[in-house]
Amino acid sequence: MQEIERFFSNLFSSILNRFKYSAMDATERKIKETVDRQVEQHRQRSKPQDGEDRQ
Repeated sequence: MQEIERFFSNLFSSILNRFKYSAMDATERKIKETVDRQVEQHRQRSKPQDGEDRQ
């Protein structure tokens, strides 16, 4: 009986961990995409100013 309980406990823990890490990965990817987009927008805004300064 204890072996069955242990099996289902381990199975349940594994499933929860998989969802947790999957959610963490998705969140990390979303943050990285947002930061990359903001950096690119900042670069695009600063490029015309750099061009004006050089003239």
